[in-house]
Amino acid sequence: MNKTKINATIVAHSINEQGDELISVLATFPRIILAEVNTHRMLSKNTSSSRAIPFNKMVESVQNDPFIPIAWQREHKGMQGNDYKTGNSEIQLCINKWLEARDNAIQSATLLNKNEIVTKQLCNRLLEPFMWTTVLITATEFENFFALRCPNYVTEHGTSHRSKKDFLEKCSDEERIAERTTIDWLKLNKGQAEIHMMALAECIWDAYNESTPKQLIANQWHVPFRDKMDETLIEKIYHPKSEGINELLAAIKKREESVIKISVALSARTSYTVVGEEKEIDYEAMIKLHDKLLAQDPPHSSPLEHVAQVPNQYEYDMALKEEEKGWFYNLKGFKSYRYMVDNGQL
Repeated sequence: MNKTKINATIVAHSINEQGDELISVLATFPRIILAEVNTHRMLSKNTSSSRAIPFNKMVESVQNDPFIPIAWQREHKGMQGNDYKTGNSEIQLCINKWLEARDNAIQSATLLNKNEIVTKQLCNRLLEPFMWTTVLITATEFENFFALRCPNYVTEHGTSHRSKKDFLEKCSDEERIAERTTIDWLKLNKGQAEIHMMALAECIWDAYNESTPKQLIANQWHVPFRDKMDETLIEKIYHPKSEGINELLAAIKKREESVIKISVALSARTSYTVVGEEKEIDYEAMIKLHDKLLAQDPPHSSPLEHVAQVPNQYEYDMALKEEEKGWFYNLKGFKSYRYMVDNGQL
């Protein structure tokens, strides 16, 4: 069965003085539901790209760790079925047929790629149904996503919950001690989204609810992946030998600028990282990547949407969207790095 599982990890969670929350979440899920994730325009996203990853790495990935559906619905009318295959033999038959299709896709893609006849950008596309993908998602507005995509687990008392954890907190003692398989949970779930999409939304919902936001004030930064950086090392790079106050303040400013640039580059690196092959951070290379993104004409801007600064009160009051204060592009209460670059604030 799958080595990789649908999962979500909060990589930055901030709250401003007005109470607006900004969340950056790194999510891994089957590529077959990427289009559904992309329909939510309030979410800023950077996605691992099948165009950017070498063909041999892609083949190795789908050979060693292919996406296999979590359950097998029987044929049904409409978009949502609730009758699942349960027998071990019929489930194994479905898995075998799925992997046979994977093998056929690999064979066809390999023939096209042999002797560099066809670019990896096309050959990799044939493997996408069996791929996992990782997406960095940043937003202040997740409610519409949760409302449309989360499961709907209903207790015997009729209360609805967006995750198994929430359900188990509110259900009866009898419901709580019941042992449930994946199929049991799916039958309990009255949600209308695709089952893998609901599994992803549930992971993000739980990760959000288990996370505590960091309080930020005006001009402070929301920085994804900051906890993965060695800021002591970064500070040593930019701390001058002189101990003068002006030099020290300049070094602190330079360190913060570098942290922001590294975060932007790590967001961009999501595009060409194979699931399970995340690398150590080369700070010099990351800063060069950031500079390259900005130097392009036009700039490669999507990785700039995850780092964001808290505006001051005047900026907040003046940033109106349909007469509501505090909007900067798709973020409420935070100015993304992209917004600041576009508007000459850096």
